[in-house]
Amino acid sequence: MQVYTVNKRCIVGSMAVRVSATPAEGTALRDRIIDAASKVFIEEGYESFSMRRVAQEVGCSQMAMYRHFANKEALTQHLCSELYSRFATKMNREIEAASDPREQLHRFIAALIRFATSYPDHYSLIFLERHTNPEENSEREQLGKEFIQKIHGIVRSLLDADTPDSVVQTKLRQLLTCLHGTAALLIAHPKAYGLTRQKALDDVEATFRGLLGY
Repeated sequence: MQVYTVNKRCIVGSMAVRVSATPAEGTALRDRIIDAASKVFIEEGYESFSMRRVAQEVGCSQMAMYRHFANKEALTQHLCSELYSRFATKMNREIEAASDPREQLHRFIAALIRFATSYPDHYSLIFLERHTNPEENSEREQLGKEFIQKIHGIVRSLLDADTPDSVVQTKLRQLLTCLHGTAALLIAHPKAYGLTRQKALDDVEATFRGLLGY
């Protein structure tokens, strides 16, 4: 009797028995799925994003994908957390390139607006979509809190030393509401609001100066 393996199938005589992938192979496939999902999302947008399309990009079956992600929603949620992490890294890099807090805020505003206009699908998925899985939302909100804490420190440094933290928090919320609201209008309805990237940047910076008094 002949026994040999082909593509993870053990062939015994004329009968084929599938051999389970090793943990390392499973992890490698999961990483490939995530990379492919990101590529499809970046290049083709959310409308083309599906389990079938990602499976085509990976070169695996949809069944293989379902072993790692239960459905499109689960994959989207994971991708959202991954994209937010990358977004935060980009913003931190811009902020840390300056030492003056005013310049740090300028770089942050410009970088976020640039990100929103360059990657509108990414921006919408990260900031405008609310997903159904509470664990995924909790993870994303924790990432957000960690990043916002850095902005909180910059805002506090531009206010009087005896400013109550409740006031700092209020100003921070007003600043971020202005920034994200303007970015959302810029990518969704720029003509209706007469917005260009430069106009959006000027509007947000004027609001920041007014709220922080610099």
